[in-house]
Amino acid sequence: MNIIFESGQVPSGLGNVRTEVSGLIRYEKLEVPALPEHALRLAAIAGKTRSDVRLLTRLVQADRLVEARVLKVSQFAAYQPSAPINSLGEAISWLGAGEVADMAFTASIQTLLFDPVRGKGRIEQCWKASIAAAIWAREIGAVSRRRSVATYLCGLLHDIGAHAARLACQDTAAKLGVRVTEAEQDSFVQEFRMAFGELIAERWSLAEPVSACMRGWKDWTPASEGSEQVAVIHLAHHLAEIVTQQGAEFAREALSGNQALDTLNITPDRFTALLDRTAWVMNQVRAY
Repeated sequence: MNIIFESGQVPSGLGNVRTEVSGLIRYEKLEVPALPEHALRLAAIAGKTRSDVRLLTRLVQADRLVEARVLKVSQFAAYQPSAPINSLGEAISWLGAGEVADMAFTASIQTLLFDPVRGKGRIEQCWKASIAAAIWAREIGAVSRRRSVATYLCGLLHDIGAHAARLACQDTAAKLGVRVTEAEQDSFVQEFRMAFGELIAERWSLAEPVSACMRGWKDWTPASEGSEQVAVIHLAHHLAEIVTQQGAEFAREALSGNQALDTLNITPDRFTALLDRTAWVMNQVRAY
């Protein structure tokens, strides 16, 4: 990507950032955050139909922040437990090892990509929408009978390139000593989210269903690659984004004609039942 400036014109901060990142992509020097080993192992557990409970327990308890988040989210995820969930063992018993592994992986990724010092505004908003998309994906997969062990991870990571791109925009701007506005960051994310997503999928060795959803969720049609799984994530993304920003009733109106509903055989009554879960979903999102 070449940007030509008129004689004597000072390039904008965004222009400098775009030029720098484009060069890194061109020469294959673009870096993305490395996935910690314990997060890789949690992802592997979450992707199995039968999970190693002892290994899961060791991995979660090895990080006190992750364990605390898992227990906090479990309180909202458990549906009418017979008693409050006060331990990791109780969470696994009530929710299942797979769901707890999903929570622990989410907490690990949050620690990696979400800096509370600078993580306000769009970073926080988009991260919360990703968590909501993961939970909605699991719900949509269940009601449409298209749920798999990878559905949650597909929802959580489908747009991870956008988060990585925004962080890279901020870091590059700081390195170059320039300022970019939030609107300029949005523009940068739209341009570079797919490049960062592809690199993350490769560096993190993500399973093909996850990579397929990363590639296809935005431009999904009934004829798309991996159509039904990608349809779940396409619908989950839009549901999460709209509900997070504007509420369930607005989502009902905005998505009522979405093709994914027909593809997944989600009738109006089933869609209403999904939307009735909004408070339950958002309570979990806020618990992170």
